[in-house]
Amino acid sequence: MHASFDTDYDELIGLIYQGPLEEQPWQSALPALREMLDVQVVSLVLRPPAVGDPGLILNSVRPEGADAPALASPDDWELTAYRDEFFSLDPFVNLPLEKVTALEDILPDEALTASDYYRQYLHPIGLFRILGVDTAEPGGMLARLRLSRREQEPRFNERDRELLRRLTPISDEP
Repeated sequence: MHASFDTDYDELIGLIYQGPLEEQPWQSALPALREMLDVQVVSLVLRPPAVGDPGLILNSVRPEGADAPALASPDDWELTAYRDEFFSLDPFVNLPLEKVTALEDILPDEALTASDYYRQYLHPIGLFRILGVDTAEPGGMLARLRLSRREQEPRFNERDRELLRRLTPISDEP
């Protein structure tokens, strides 16, 4: 890792620790992570959607304009559609705990583009590449972190995966 990455990493860790204490939780850490890895969307799933429960998903979307907020509104179409219709189709849920995984690791691009999830959700919002990690704390809380890029953007590389490994309590990887 080079010095600037380590400095950015140290700042990111500080923002993560600050995250739960912010008025709007993780309003600083998620955008910082999005910028650090140059992704379109960072999503933190603290409670997955279920019947009668919209769940708790925080998104930071690459801003389209100077006045764009740091975190996406929970009422944005992309988030409400995901919660209400597409979570059940998502092939990228319940990843092995504490294992950094790319969507392409479990679903080849050809199978993804043939799926209803891609055609009805990812394609309309312009997303294709996803990298994620699921973690669990001893009290039972699960947290799912997802990073998403557009199809024309680069695949996630080993540096991207290493950053997620450093952010999570992974003991047996690579």
